[in-house]
Amino acid sequence: MHEKLTPDVDEPDDAPLEQWKHDLRAEFEHWLESLDDIPDSDDLTIAEPEMPDLYSFYEQLAAATAESRKANRRTAEAFSQWSDTLSGLDGELRLVREQLARQPQATDDALPRAWCLALVEITDRMHRLSTAFSNPPRRAWLGNDSVWRATWENQRQGFAILISHVETLLTRAELTRILVMHQPFNPAQMSALAAEPNVAWPNNTVIEEIAPGYLLRGELLRVAQVKISTGNNP
Repeated sequence: MHEKLTPDVDEPDDAPLEQWKHDLRAEFEHWLESLDDIPDSDDLTIAEPEMPDLYSFYEQLAAATAESRKANRRTAEAFSQWSDTLSGLDGELRLVREQLARQPQATDDALPRAWCLALVEITDRMHRLSTAFSNPPRRAWLGNDSVWRATWENQRQGFAILISHVETLLTRAELTRILVMHQPFNPAQMSALAAEPNVAWPNNTVIEEIAPGYLLRGELLRVAQVKISTGNNP
């Protein structure tokens, strides 16, 4: 007699399932033991939703339409106020643009006012040195002074070229020298440091420029220091 061979198959582990069933039965039995009365069937009845009628639907639709109209009216008012605000802002910007157009345009490379003042002061000193170069020492009675006189002249010419470069910088910086000689005294642009009688010119006429004055882009940078005439001249 031959034995029937069957393959070895792993039996599923039902222990967790059986434990769960056991716990469920225990909890159900505990609940049954806790009951004292039969539950009322009305408490277990689920309320059926009411079917809407046509009037209720119309009432809800009318309320939604009224709210929509109110919202649209508020939106229109908000857009109207926003339009007025934008119109006012555009008017203010137009005024600003007009004011900026009337003002002189300042270039990006314009020198600051303090630097311009320092530049004209350096120019004044260079002009004083140039005046000294125009008065060389007297010729010597003995000896040949042609060599040092030639050197003096070369230095004078070189200094004159340097002054011309500085004056070019003044022009680029929009600095203008105030013309004062033989002009009527102008207290807005001039400061009188001295006065002397002079019959050749009327009263309060500039007869000497002590220190030049300058305008920066048409505005006063430094007043001119002058000497004026006095007397009984008309």
